[in-house]
Amino acid sequence: MIGRAALVGGLLAGLTTARIGSVSATPGSSGWLVATAAGDGSAGNGVAAPSASFNSPDQVTVDVSGNVLIADTADNTVRVIATTSGTFYGTSMAAGEIYTLVGTGLSGYVKANGIPATHGGLYDPQGVDVDSDGNVLISDSEDDLVRMVATTSGTFYGRAMVAGDIYAIAGDGTGGYSGDGGKAISAELSSPAQLAVDGEGNVLIPDSGNARVRVLALTTGTFYGTAMTAGDIYTVAGNGTAGYSGNGAKATSAELDDPLSAVVDASGNLVISDAGNVRVRVVAETTGTFYGRAMNAGDIYAVAGNGKAGYSGDGGKATSAGLDDPTGGTSVDPSGNLVINDSNNYRVRVVAESTGRFYNRTMTAGDIYTIAGDGALGSSGDGGPAKSAELGRTDSTSFDGNRNLIVDDGDNVRVVAVTSGAFYGQAMTAGDIYTIAGNDTEGFSGDGGAAPSAELDAPEGITSDAHGDIFVADDGNLRVRMIPASTSTFFGQAMMAGDIYTIAGDGSEGSSGDGGPATSAELEDVAGVALDGSGNLVVTDEGAWQVKVVAASTGTFYGQAMTAGDIYLIAGNGLLGYSGIGGPATTAEIGCPLGTVVDPRGNVVFSDSCNERIMVVADANGTFYGQAMTAGDLYSIAGDGTGGYSGDGGPATSAELNEPALMTMDAAGNLVFADGRNNRIRVVAVTTGTYYGQAMTAGDIYSVAGTGAAGYTGNGRLATKAELDHPDDVVIDEAGNLVLTDAHNNVVRVVANRTGSYYGQAMKKGDIYLLAGTGSYGWAGDGGPPASAELANPDGITAVAQADRGTGSAIYVGDLANSRLRLVS
Repeated sequence: MIGRAALVGGLLAGLTTARIGSVSATPGSSGWLVATAAGDGSAGNGVAAPSASFNSPDQVTVDVSGNVLIADTADNTVRVIATTSGTFYGTSMAAGEIYTLVGTGLSGYVKANGIPATHGGLYDPQGVDVDSDGNVLISDSEDDLVRMVATTSGTFYGRAMVAGDIYAIAGDGTGGYSGDGGKAISAELSSPAQLAVDGEGNVLIPDSGNARVRVLALTTGTFYGTAMTAGDIYTVAGNGTAGYSGNGAKATSAELDDPLSAVVDASGNLVISDAGNVRVRVVAETTGTFYGRAMNAGDIYAVAGNGKAGYSGDGGKATSAGLDDPTGGTSVDPSGNLVINDSNNYRVRVVAESTGRFYNRTMTAGDIYTIAGDGALGSSGDGGPAKSAELGRTDSTSFDGNRNLIVDDGDNVRVVAVTSGAFYGQAMTAGDIYTIAGNDTEGFSGDGGAAPSAELDAPEGITSDAHGDIFVADDGNLRVRMIPASTSTFFGQAMMAGDIYTIAGDGSEGSSGDGGPATSAELEDVAGVALDGSGNLVVTDEGAWQVKVVAASTGTFYGQAMTAGDIYLIAGNGLLGYSGIGGPATTAEIGCPLGTVVDPRGNVVFSDSCNERIMVVADANGTFYGQAMTAGDLYSIAGDGTGGYSGDGGPATSAELNEPALMTMDAAGNLVFADGRNNRIRVVAVTTGTYYGQAMTAGDIYSVAGTGAAGYTGNGRLATKAELDHPDDVVIDEAGNLVLTDAHNNVVRVVANRTGSYYGQAMKKGDIYLLAGTGSYGWAGDGGPPASAELANPDGITAVAQADRGTGSAIYVGDLANSRLRLVS
């Protein structure tokens, strides 16, 4: 929404002086500058690893230089902790600091091959490993791909690669099962989990959704008893049926249930974390005795777990022990013992491969022992015995070159020292535990203090009200936060101008709390925020498949009695689907609500990305968007439910959309939205007239920016002839210009509403121009000209009027991967 100049002047002055701090850079000739408005960026790059924030890190591994690689799953990145200073993966790194190696922070979207790894989108990366050539392998779980970042240029896994770029090496991106015995990149996978590279360089892929373990052959030969061709994929365990059967028989005839990791031990046996069966199982490479039992080559055996979730059995036979959710996988230590992440028991346990002394205790072959964790959920115990420390859910383990055990412990990465010495910049004693990365905060701090000093985590949707108050969907923190323009009481809280406050979400993932205080409620995945005419906050909770409202004052809204500061459901029954259209919105099924806006008549409009539609919750009885509507009911106003591109110039409800994202309303009441994967900005006309240089008919849909091709061209030319790359949000500034986040180009761009001078540039009606960002993914430029600043996947955006009216609004941008809110002013 557009703020009033007189009311927002104080906010801009406060943020740019008292709150942001002094700016020493010389302004550009235009007088426009970029600054950080909120967020200290501490989730990010080049910071001391123990101070970094993670969001559900999963597998960890160690490369040939001793650097620690982490699949930071919910942040959709792979990150690296440098153990020594030097140049790794093409980046100059300082010892003890953390860097993003792969991923944009956005989920999926950029699956292209042959682009820089930091520009490639990952979606829930659960696994990472390094092959013998130093290439980084990633299980891109929700994209149903295994991908690779080449460290040197060459041919790997059957395809030519350029150093530093990312490529798919297994999976065609379609979830399913197909392709055994053929090219891995043509096969279907289903949620590949924690992968590994065996001694021959083959990639072991736990194809968890298919209840199989599969192998991508590096070279032609016979492996796991099967003749394989380089670049092809093969099943080596599991028959595709989720269950538990087959012990002592051929592994490919056995049932598995949610296999989440696979590694090879010192004898060449395949070790599988069969999570759904609460067991660890082994496929014998040769006939012999392993882990205290006789095995035949090619057959499968349980080596740990009795199949019942619980904790028992330490010091006895591993197959009689109770495990609880060994989803974090299993690794093999330098002595050949199996190391198990007993996740829900908050312990790390060992199954001895042979009788001997390991981890400062005597162990018997085939028995199980706890080596870290006291069973209590927490993060205490640093610098003391590992067995007495509290752990979180341990998701992965690995070993460094000094034989120390590295544990992914919730939102920390910790080391159990096996030998005494100085490691990771700390003096360590054998048997003790130490944190080497992660601050256990998930990037959340600063409530009640200056906004630029606060931690954010993946700020997505942003909006502002008529007073210049800023609202941020702090998605990674599962909260909505507010930066007030003036000191007063908002949503039942006393607030100070320029400080930051949580107004919804308690940081826990879930959907509870409706009808009670919003700050005590759970949220799943906060995607968009908007304000209605009464000042209530509308929140799209994408992960819960619901739309909710936080009441600004006590009264009746959307047919419900509401109390100031409390949260209420207004759309979605919590089930993913598409049903109930034309009936009560709270009992309808929706999917992936992203952007939201409240139209001038009080109706709540949101993009239902999974259903490829734009939906409306009617505020009152009447005819809206060409349809008769009943208050509180749900209706579709754009999109036919098919993902694609069609329909421009015709009825919006017959058009194809492709992941519609965030949206806004223009001064004429037309709906303007980012049609993400179509790389376009589109408009649904509410009334017949000429808008954005085009004649439009009420109820029809039109493209106003983007050719549909993913790219970056066209500045200074007609917007419909320009290339965009996954636009995520759009806002209308006070002059009526369209301002959009061109996310994968790392820029903010403007489409001029009329010919004139805006943001220090001469602009022509209907043409597109660069406003902020160099196009390089990074963080730089605070205090300088916006076009010289670096952004990293800019996402949400809002415009606030400023004193010098008519030359452009103050633009707030959610600089997603930098965990900052930035201001162009």
